[in-house]
Amino acid sequence: MDVERLAATKNEILAELHKDVFLTPKGMIKFVQLFVVICAFAMTTSASGTTDILISGASEISYDVKGSLTTKYPFQKYSWSHNYGDKNTETKHEFEDRMFKDGFQSEAQFYVFVGVMSFLYTLAAIVSYAFYKKFEKMSESFATHFTKIDLGGTVILTFLWFLSATLWSAGFSALRNDLDQPTDLISLVTTIRTDTKNTDICSDHYSCLTSDSWSKLYGSIVFGYLCIFLYGVNCWYCFKDTEWHAEPEKLVGGVLQIRTESAGPGPTDMQDVNLEVGGDTATIQPGAI
Repeated sequence: MDVERLAATKNEILAELHKDVFLTPKGMIKFVQLFVVICAFAMTTSASGTTDILISGASEISYDVKGSLTTKYPFQKYSWSHNYGDKNTETKHEFEDRMFKDGFQSEAQFYVFVGVMSFLYTLAAIVSYAFYKKFEKMSESFATHFTKIDLGGTVILTFLWFLSATLWSAGFSALRNDLDQPTDLISLVTTIRTDTKNTDICSDHYSCLTSDSWSKLYGSIVFGYLCIFLYGVNCWYCFKDTEWHAEPEKLVGGVLQIRTESAGPGPTDMQDVNLEVGGDTATIQPGAI
């Protein structure tokens, strides 16, 4: 009995699913948005930046001088260490929780906030699309207001992605400049030159500094701008499902495309109806435009 009951419940749920909407651009693009949004904020929160210093072969120093500077999300603080000592010892000096001169916390956190909100909204929209018929039966106002809310939410997210991606790309550029040639490591080089009276040590700062590739943060920015495009395109598909989009009837290639009141303002099942127009047989596609 339990198996039969589960099978009946499963069939009931499948019958209520509005699967046809996910075969349209408006429905398919939601899954693409979900994937891109996750990549955008996940790459940002898991990224870290590192710059290493290595000074070797100096006759005045009997060992290799090594140092490292690291930072991670939300890119407000950094830590660095080195093993240079006044008496050529290899004691490691560590400096934790140092503050950047210009913090990058607000740009990074706002970018992640927009990503998380977009993820939740897109997930909710997919559920609403899937159970559109059920929600429509439960509330008469759902069909009337859902498409407008969907359009409004998509427009707001498009603007937020444009704002956050622009701010974060500018913040990342400044962060990269701070870490490519960090002040603390440059000061260490200056101290070593003074102590050893050898100005040839690390004459070109970049010759002894090595930065990582920043691949994750570059990727997060690319996905952020891709979100602007995806949500911007989706605005058009959302607008087409509102009552504000009213186009004249079109006859294209023998297919009469009209929007009828019976189609409803939301995602609809496409049903073709044959109609004779000018002696020829045409096909009506409710909600096609």
